[in-house]
This record gives sequence, C-alpha cells and structure tokens, in this order.
Amino acid sequence: MVHARAPGVALLSLLLSSCRDSAPDDIIQQESTTDALVFVRTKATETLNRSLAEGNLVKLSPISPDGVVTPITNFTGASISDPAVSFDGTHILFSMRQSGGSHHNIWEIAADGTGLRQVTTGGGDDFDPLYLPDGRVLFTSTRSGEMDEYNHALSATLYTCDMDGSHLERISFNQSDDFDPELLPDGRIVYTRWEHFGDMNRFPLFVTNPDGSGTFHQFGPHERNFFHSTVTPEGRLLAIESTRVNGDFGPLAVLKPEQGPADPAMSGNDLHWDVVTPQVNNDGEPWSHGAFKYPRSIGGNRYVVSYTLPAATEEDADYGLYTFTLDQAGAGTVGDPATFAVHSLTFLYNDPAWNEYDAQLLAPHAKPPVVASTLDHSVDYGIFLAQDVFNRGTVDGQEIPVRGRDRIDSIAVIASIPTTEGMANNFSANNYERRALIGMAPVLSDGSFRIKVPANTPLSFATLDEYSRGFVVKRTHIYVRPGERFENCIGCHENRVAGGDPPTNPNPMAATHEPFDLNVPRAQFRTIQYQDRIGPIVVAKCVSCHQPVGDTPAPGGLDLTAVPDTAMEMRVFPRGYINLSGESRKLEHQVVRPGFPRQSRLIDYVLGLGSRAGQGTHPAGPDSLTAEEKRDFNLWVLLGAQYR
Repeated sequence: MVHARAPGVALLSLLLSSCRDSAPDDIIQQESTTDALVFVRTKATETLNRSLAEGNLVKLSPISPDGVVTPITNFTGASISDPAVSFDGTHILFSMRQSGGSHHNIWEIAADGTGLRQVTTGGGDDFDPLYLPDGRVLFTSTRSGEMDEYNHALSATLYTCDMDGSHLERISFNQSDDFDPELLPDGRIVYTRWEHFGDMNRFPLFVTNPDGSGTFHQFGPHERNFFHSTVTPEGRLLAIESTRVNGDFGPLAVLKPEQGPADPAMSGNDLHWDVVTPQVNNDGEPWSHGAFKYPRSIGGNRYVVSYTLPAATEEDADYGLYTFTLDQAGAGTVGDPATFAVHSLTFLYNDPAWNEYDAQLLAPHAKPPVVASTLDHSVDYGIFLAQDVFNRGTVDGQEIPVRGRDRIDSIAVIASIPTTEGMANNFSANNYERRALIGMAPVLSDGSFRIKVPANTPLSFATLDEYSRGFVVKRTHIYVRPGERFENCIGCHENRVAGGDPPTNPNPMAATHEPFDLNVPRAQFRTIQYQDRIGPIVVAKCVSCHQPVGDTPAPGGLDLTAVPDTAMEMRVFPRGYINLSGESRKLEHQVVRPGFPRQSRLIDYVLGLGSRAGQGTHPAGPDSLTAEEKRDFNLWVLLGAQYR
C-alpha cells in the first residue's frame, strides 16, 4: 500500500494529544479482519457532484494500514463517484462519466470488478445512487434541466428507476440541489437539501418516502449546514458540519434526533448535535487543523472518514482515509442527553497522488423494510392540511400572529417557477427567483386550512392579514405527490421539540371540510412583474415627483426613473426598479423587503398603513392609485419584487 508521510496521523496530535510529527505506534489499529472497503480514488478536490476529475473505484482488504489495495475499475479519463454497496455485499452502484462522454450516468459492477453494466442513460447527469429495498434504484439527477437558485447551474433532484433504467420517475421538486441520499432503518430516505429562498441559504437534512411523499425537514437549524450524513448503529446521524454554501468539508458532528430536529435551534446548540472534532473549523479554507468529508459506519462502533492534513487552499488538500470510534457519555434520552467524542482516530490509507473519498464497507448489510407507496397517479393533485397558523416559533425574524388579536382569514398559495437551462437570469435584482400566485384560500376561525393543489409543484404559503399583506411567509419549498394527503403541518414554523410537537389545535375544523380547490392549470397562475405591470404605474404616477432635478436628489432619495443602472452580478435594470426591488447595495434605507409586504415601507405608503398610518395613502391627488393598483403593488412585493 501507499502511505502518506507519517504525519498523516498528525491530525491526532491536534485532536487527541500534544503536537507530534508522526503517530505513536500504538495508535495504528492492527486488528485482523476479512472485511473490505470500497472507495473512490480521484484527482478531485471538489465534490458535491461538480467534479469531472479522473477517478476509479478501489478496494482495500482487509481494513488495515497493511491491507492490500486493488482496483475494481481501471478506466483512463473516466470521472467516477458515489459508490453504493448492495444489501448482499456483492455489487456496487456508482456514478460515471466515461472518457469523452457527455454525462454522468449510473452504472453497476460486481465487487470483484466483473459484470460492468450501465443502468441509466439519456440527458442530464446522474449521481448518488442507492439500492432500494424493493429492488429499484434511487439517485439524483440534473435531467430536469432546471437551474439552482444561487449559482444558476443545473440542479439535481431525486429520481427512481428499475434496475434496468426503466420506469424512470422524478420524486423531488426542490428548487435547488438534493445531495447524498441515505437509507434510514425504517426505509425512508434522508438527504441534504439546498434551500435558497430569497435571502435564506441553508443545507438542512430532509426526509422523504421512496415515492417522494411525506417530504419534510428532518434536522438542522438556520445557521448550520450538514453534509454527507450517515446512520450510526444506534440510529443517530453522523455528518459534516459547515457554515459554507456548498461547503461539504469541516468538522465531524453527531446529530441527536432524540433531542428534537434542531429546528429552529440556534447555532452552537450542543443539545441537538455534538461537534466531535471541535478544533476543525467549519467556515472553509484555510484548514489549520485539516478537514473531514464522507464519514461512514463500518460496523459496531467503528467508522471510516476522508480527512486532509492542514491545508491553506482546496488545491493543497490531500484527502486520505482514517478510522475512528466514538465515546458516549449519558444515556441518550431527553432527560439524560448523550454527549460524544472521537476516540482512536487512526490513519488507514493515503496515496499522496490522489484523494480518497466515500469509503464504504464492502459486505452484506441489513435491508430496511419496504415503504409501500400510497400515491394515485390517476390524479394530478394532492391535499395539504395545516392545523393552526397561530402556532409558530420565535427565531426566524418574522412576526408571531396572536389568536384573538390578529385577523388571519386567508392564505396565499405561491408556486415557484423554475429557471431552465439556457434561460437568462435577469428576472430579478434581488435574491428571489420567479414566483407566481396560484390563488387564495380561506383560513378557518381555529387557524386551520385544507387545500387541494397541483401535484409535483414547489409551493410556499403566506398567511395574510386583513389587508392581504403577507403576515408569515413559509420560506421553504414544499410539494405533494399525486394523490398524496399531507397532514403533518401542526403550525407555521412552530418550535419543534423532542418527542413530537405538542399540537395547539389537535382537532382542526378544516379536517372536516372539503379541501379548497386550488388545483388550477399553470396557465392560470398569476405573476406580477415590474416590467409589464408595476413599471408602467411608476412611470405614470410616481416618476414626476421621484426624480432628481439638477443637483437636488429625488424626494426621499428614491429615484424612480427608467435610467439604466447596474445591480447585483452586473445585471442592468431601470433605476426605478433597482430602488424598489430590495437590492441591498443601492439605498441606505430600503423601501421594500421582498416577500414581506408588512415589513416594506413602500406598501405602508401605498396602503396608508404601518409607518404611514393616519397620513393617508401615497401618491395622493390625481396620481392616486386605484384599488387594483394597490393590490398589485402588495402582491408584487409578496411574490419577491421581480422584474420580469
């Protein structure tokens, strides 16, 4: 085998003992075993399905620094990632882009390197395969052609197919990437979901059934991201903690779902998760204590992980394989929380010419139960039931409606409109993507609502006050699959706790009502855009006042002229739009918070409310806005203040 220089275990000096140049001899595990590991040996330092670097599948047997390394694949110029071992331990699924090929697809090979065959074909890139208990394959793919909401690069969502690639079906409808699906012991799928909703940008763990139903937040607060999660033998999760967008490197963390889903826990909350390598920073390079990726259980209380020694930049990183165990104190109950620490972190293997990633035990493992699908593909809708819009938490910066004081008798149901490959992204000067109103639905007197909505459509909700301003905006994309009845919502971002959330309205009135029908064709979704609706009103009724005259600035510093100006990412829009869009670098005091009419001074002036209460609406006189124009300004802000 090839060893990195002995300081490959210098990481131990940083995490477990005083600083040394090499590992003490008794640190190296010399136990004999017949088990083997499969892993990826690659030139890549970038992961999360963005690398085209050359690589191959490699086997280490036994799992020891003295184990023998043999190739399972031996391609030249192929890009390989994401191995997954079959339940009987005899085969491996993986993602590969062949040398000279156009796309990554899913392939399968026997553990001895024979029987290579292609599973998926066609356009888009396929990654992250999993064997499902019912004999199908789950994977992520960019074949929808939709773009993520941050980089506007092709985004990967969840798909399933049969083992021969037939019966291909998309099962997730997130607006940005889904990463690293993993089977839970109960047969559901846990995965990292990229949520970029306006100015929110996070990577929590979500859970879904293998048919895409029941998709819901599983673990993660607003201030921490978790990548490469894997299930521990006790049913907890082990993951990489990060504060970076797409930054899947950092310290190891043990997640403790028995203490609750860490939603909406604040950062640094060690009740819900323990960072077990605290010297390793979670905010990206430079890594003065190195960084981890891809932890994985390999039986009992033993784990394998990819680790790089201290590195100033990503190009300096050299990931090798290490093993470790976990020490636990505490019973692991709500009353006696468990705490964890890394023990016996041990160098296993490194070839300094390559990076070693995503090692997994090449052996039989338990097959979870099959989760039977409840979908009805003969219909094109699903049903949501929410118990209580007044049940909500306190930490996301939004208002908390009070039952009996605040009138909430309707919700806005909003669809996200994906940006597709080749489409220019000059539709906004702020962080919001394109959105459209499906319609309004009633909220009953107890705070519950029930709605029928288009299936396979990314949605969000906004509870509305008596002036139809968004009171609380759900800043995550949810969806139903065909025929699904989603009845898990007991509040609006309520404080979720260990053992389940105590419902404030366990017998909602809406449950006894027929769902309000919002299953309308996409052609009937309503958009409000500056270019064709708000801009003409501004020109007709606002610019005559709100423009600079000579050296005198526009009233209120609000220039609403159509002079071309440059916003974020060097995109050009009319100055009036930039100054009303919430684009943060143009005005000292923003007049619009996109998505939040109740927090936007523009809507205060248009409706004569909030900071403008008692002073009448603005503009006044012959330029007064009509009732329809006021509604459109309000809805334009709610939908994210888009340009086109």
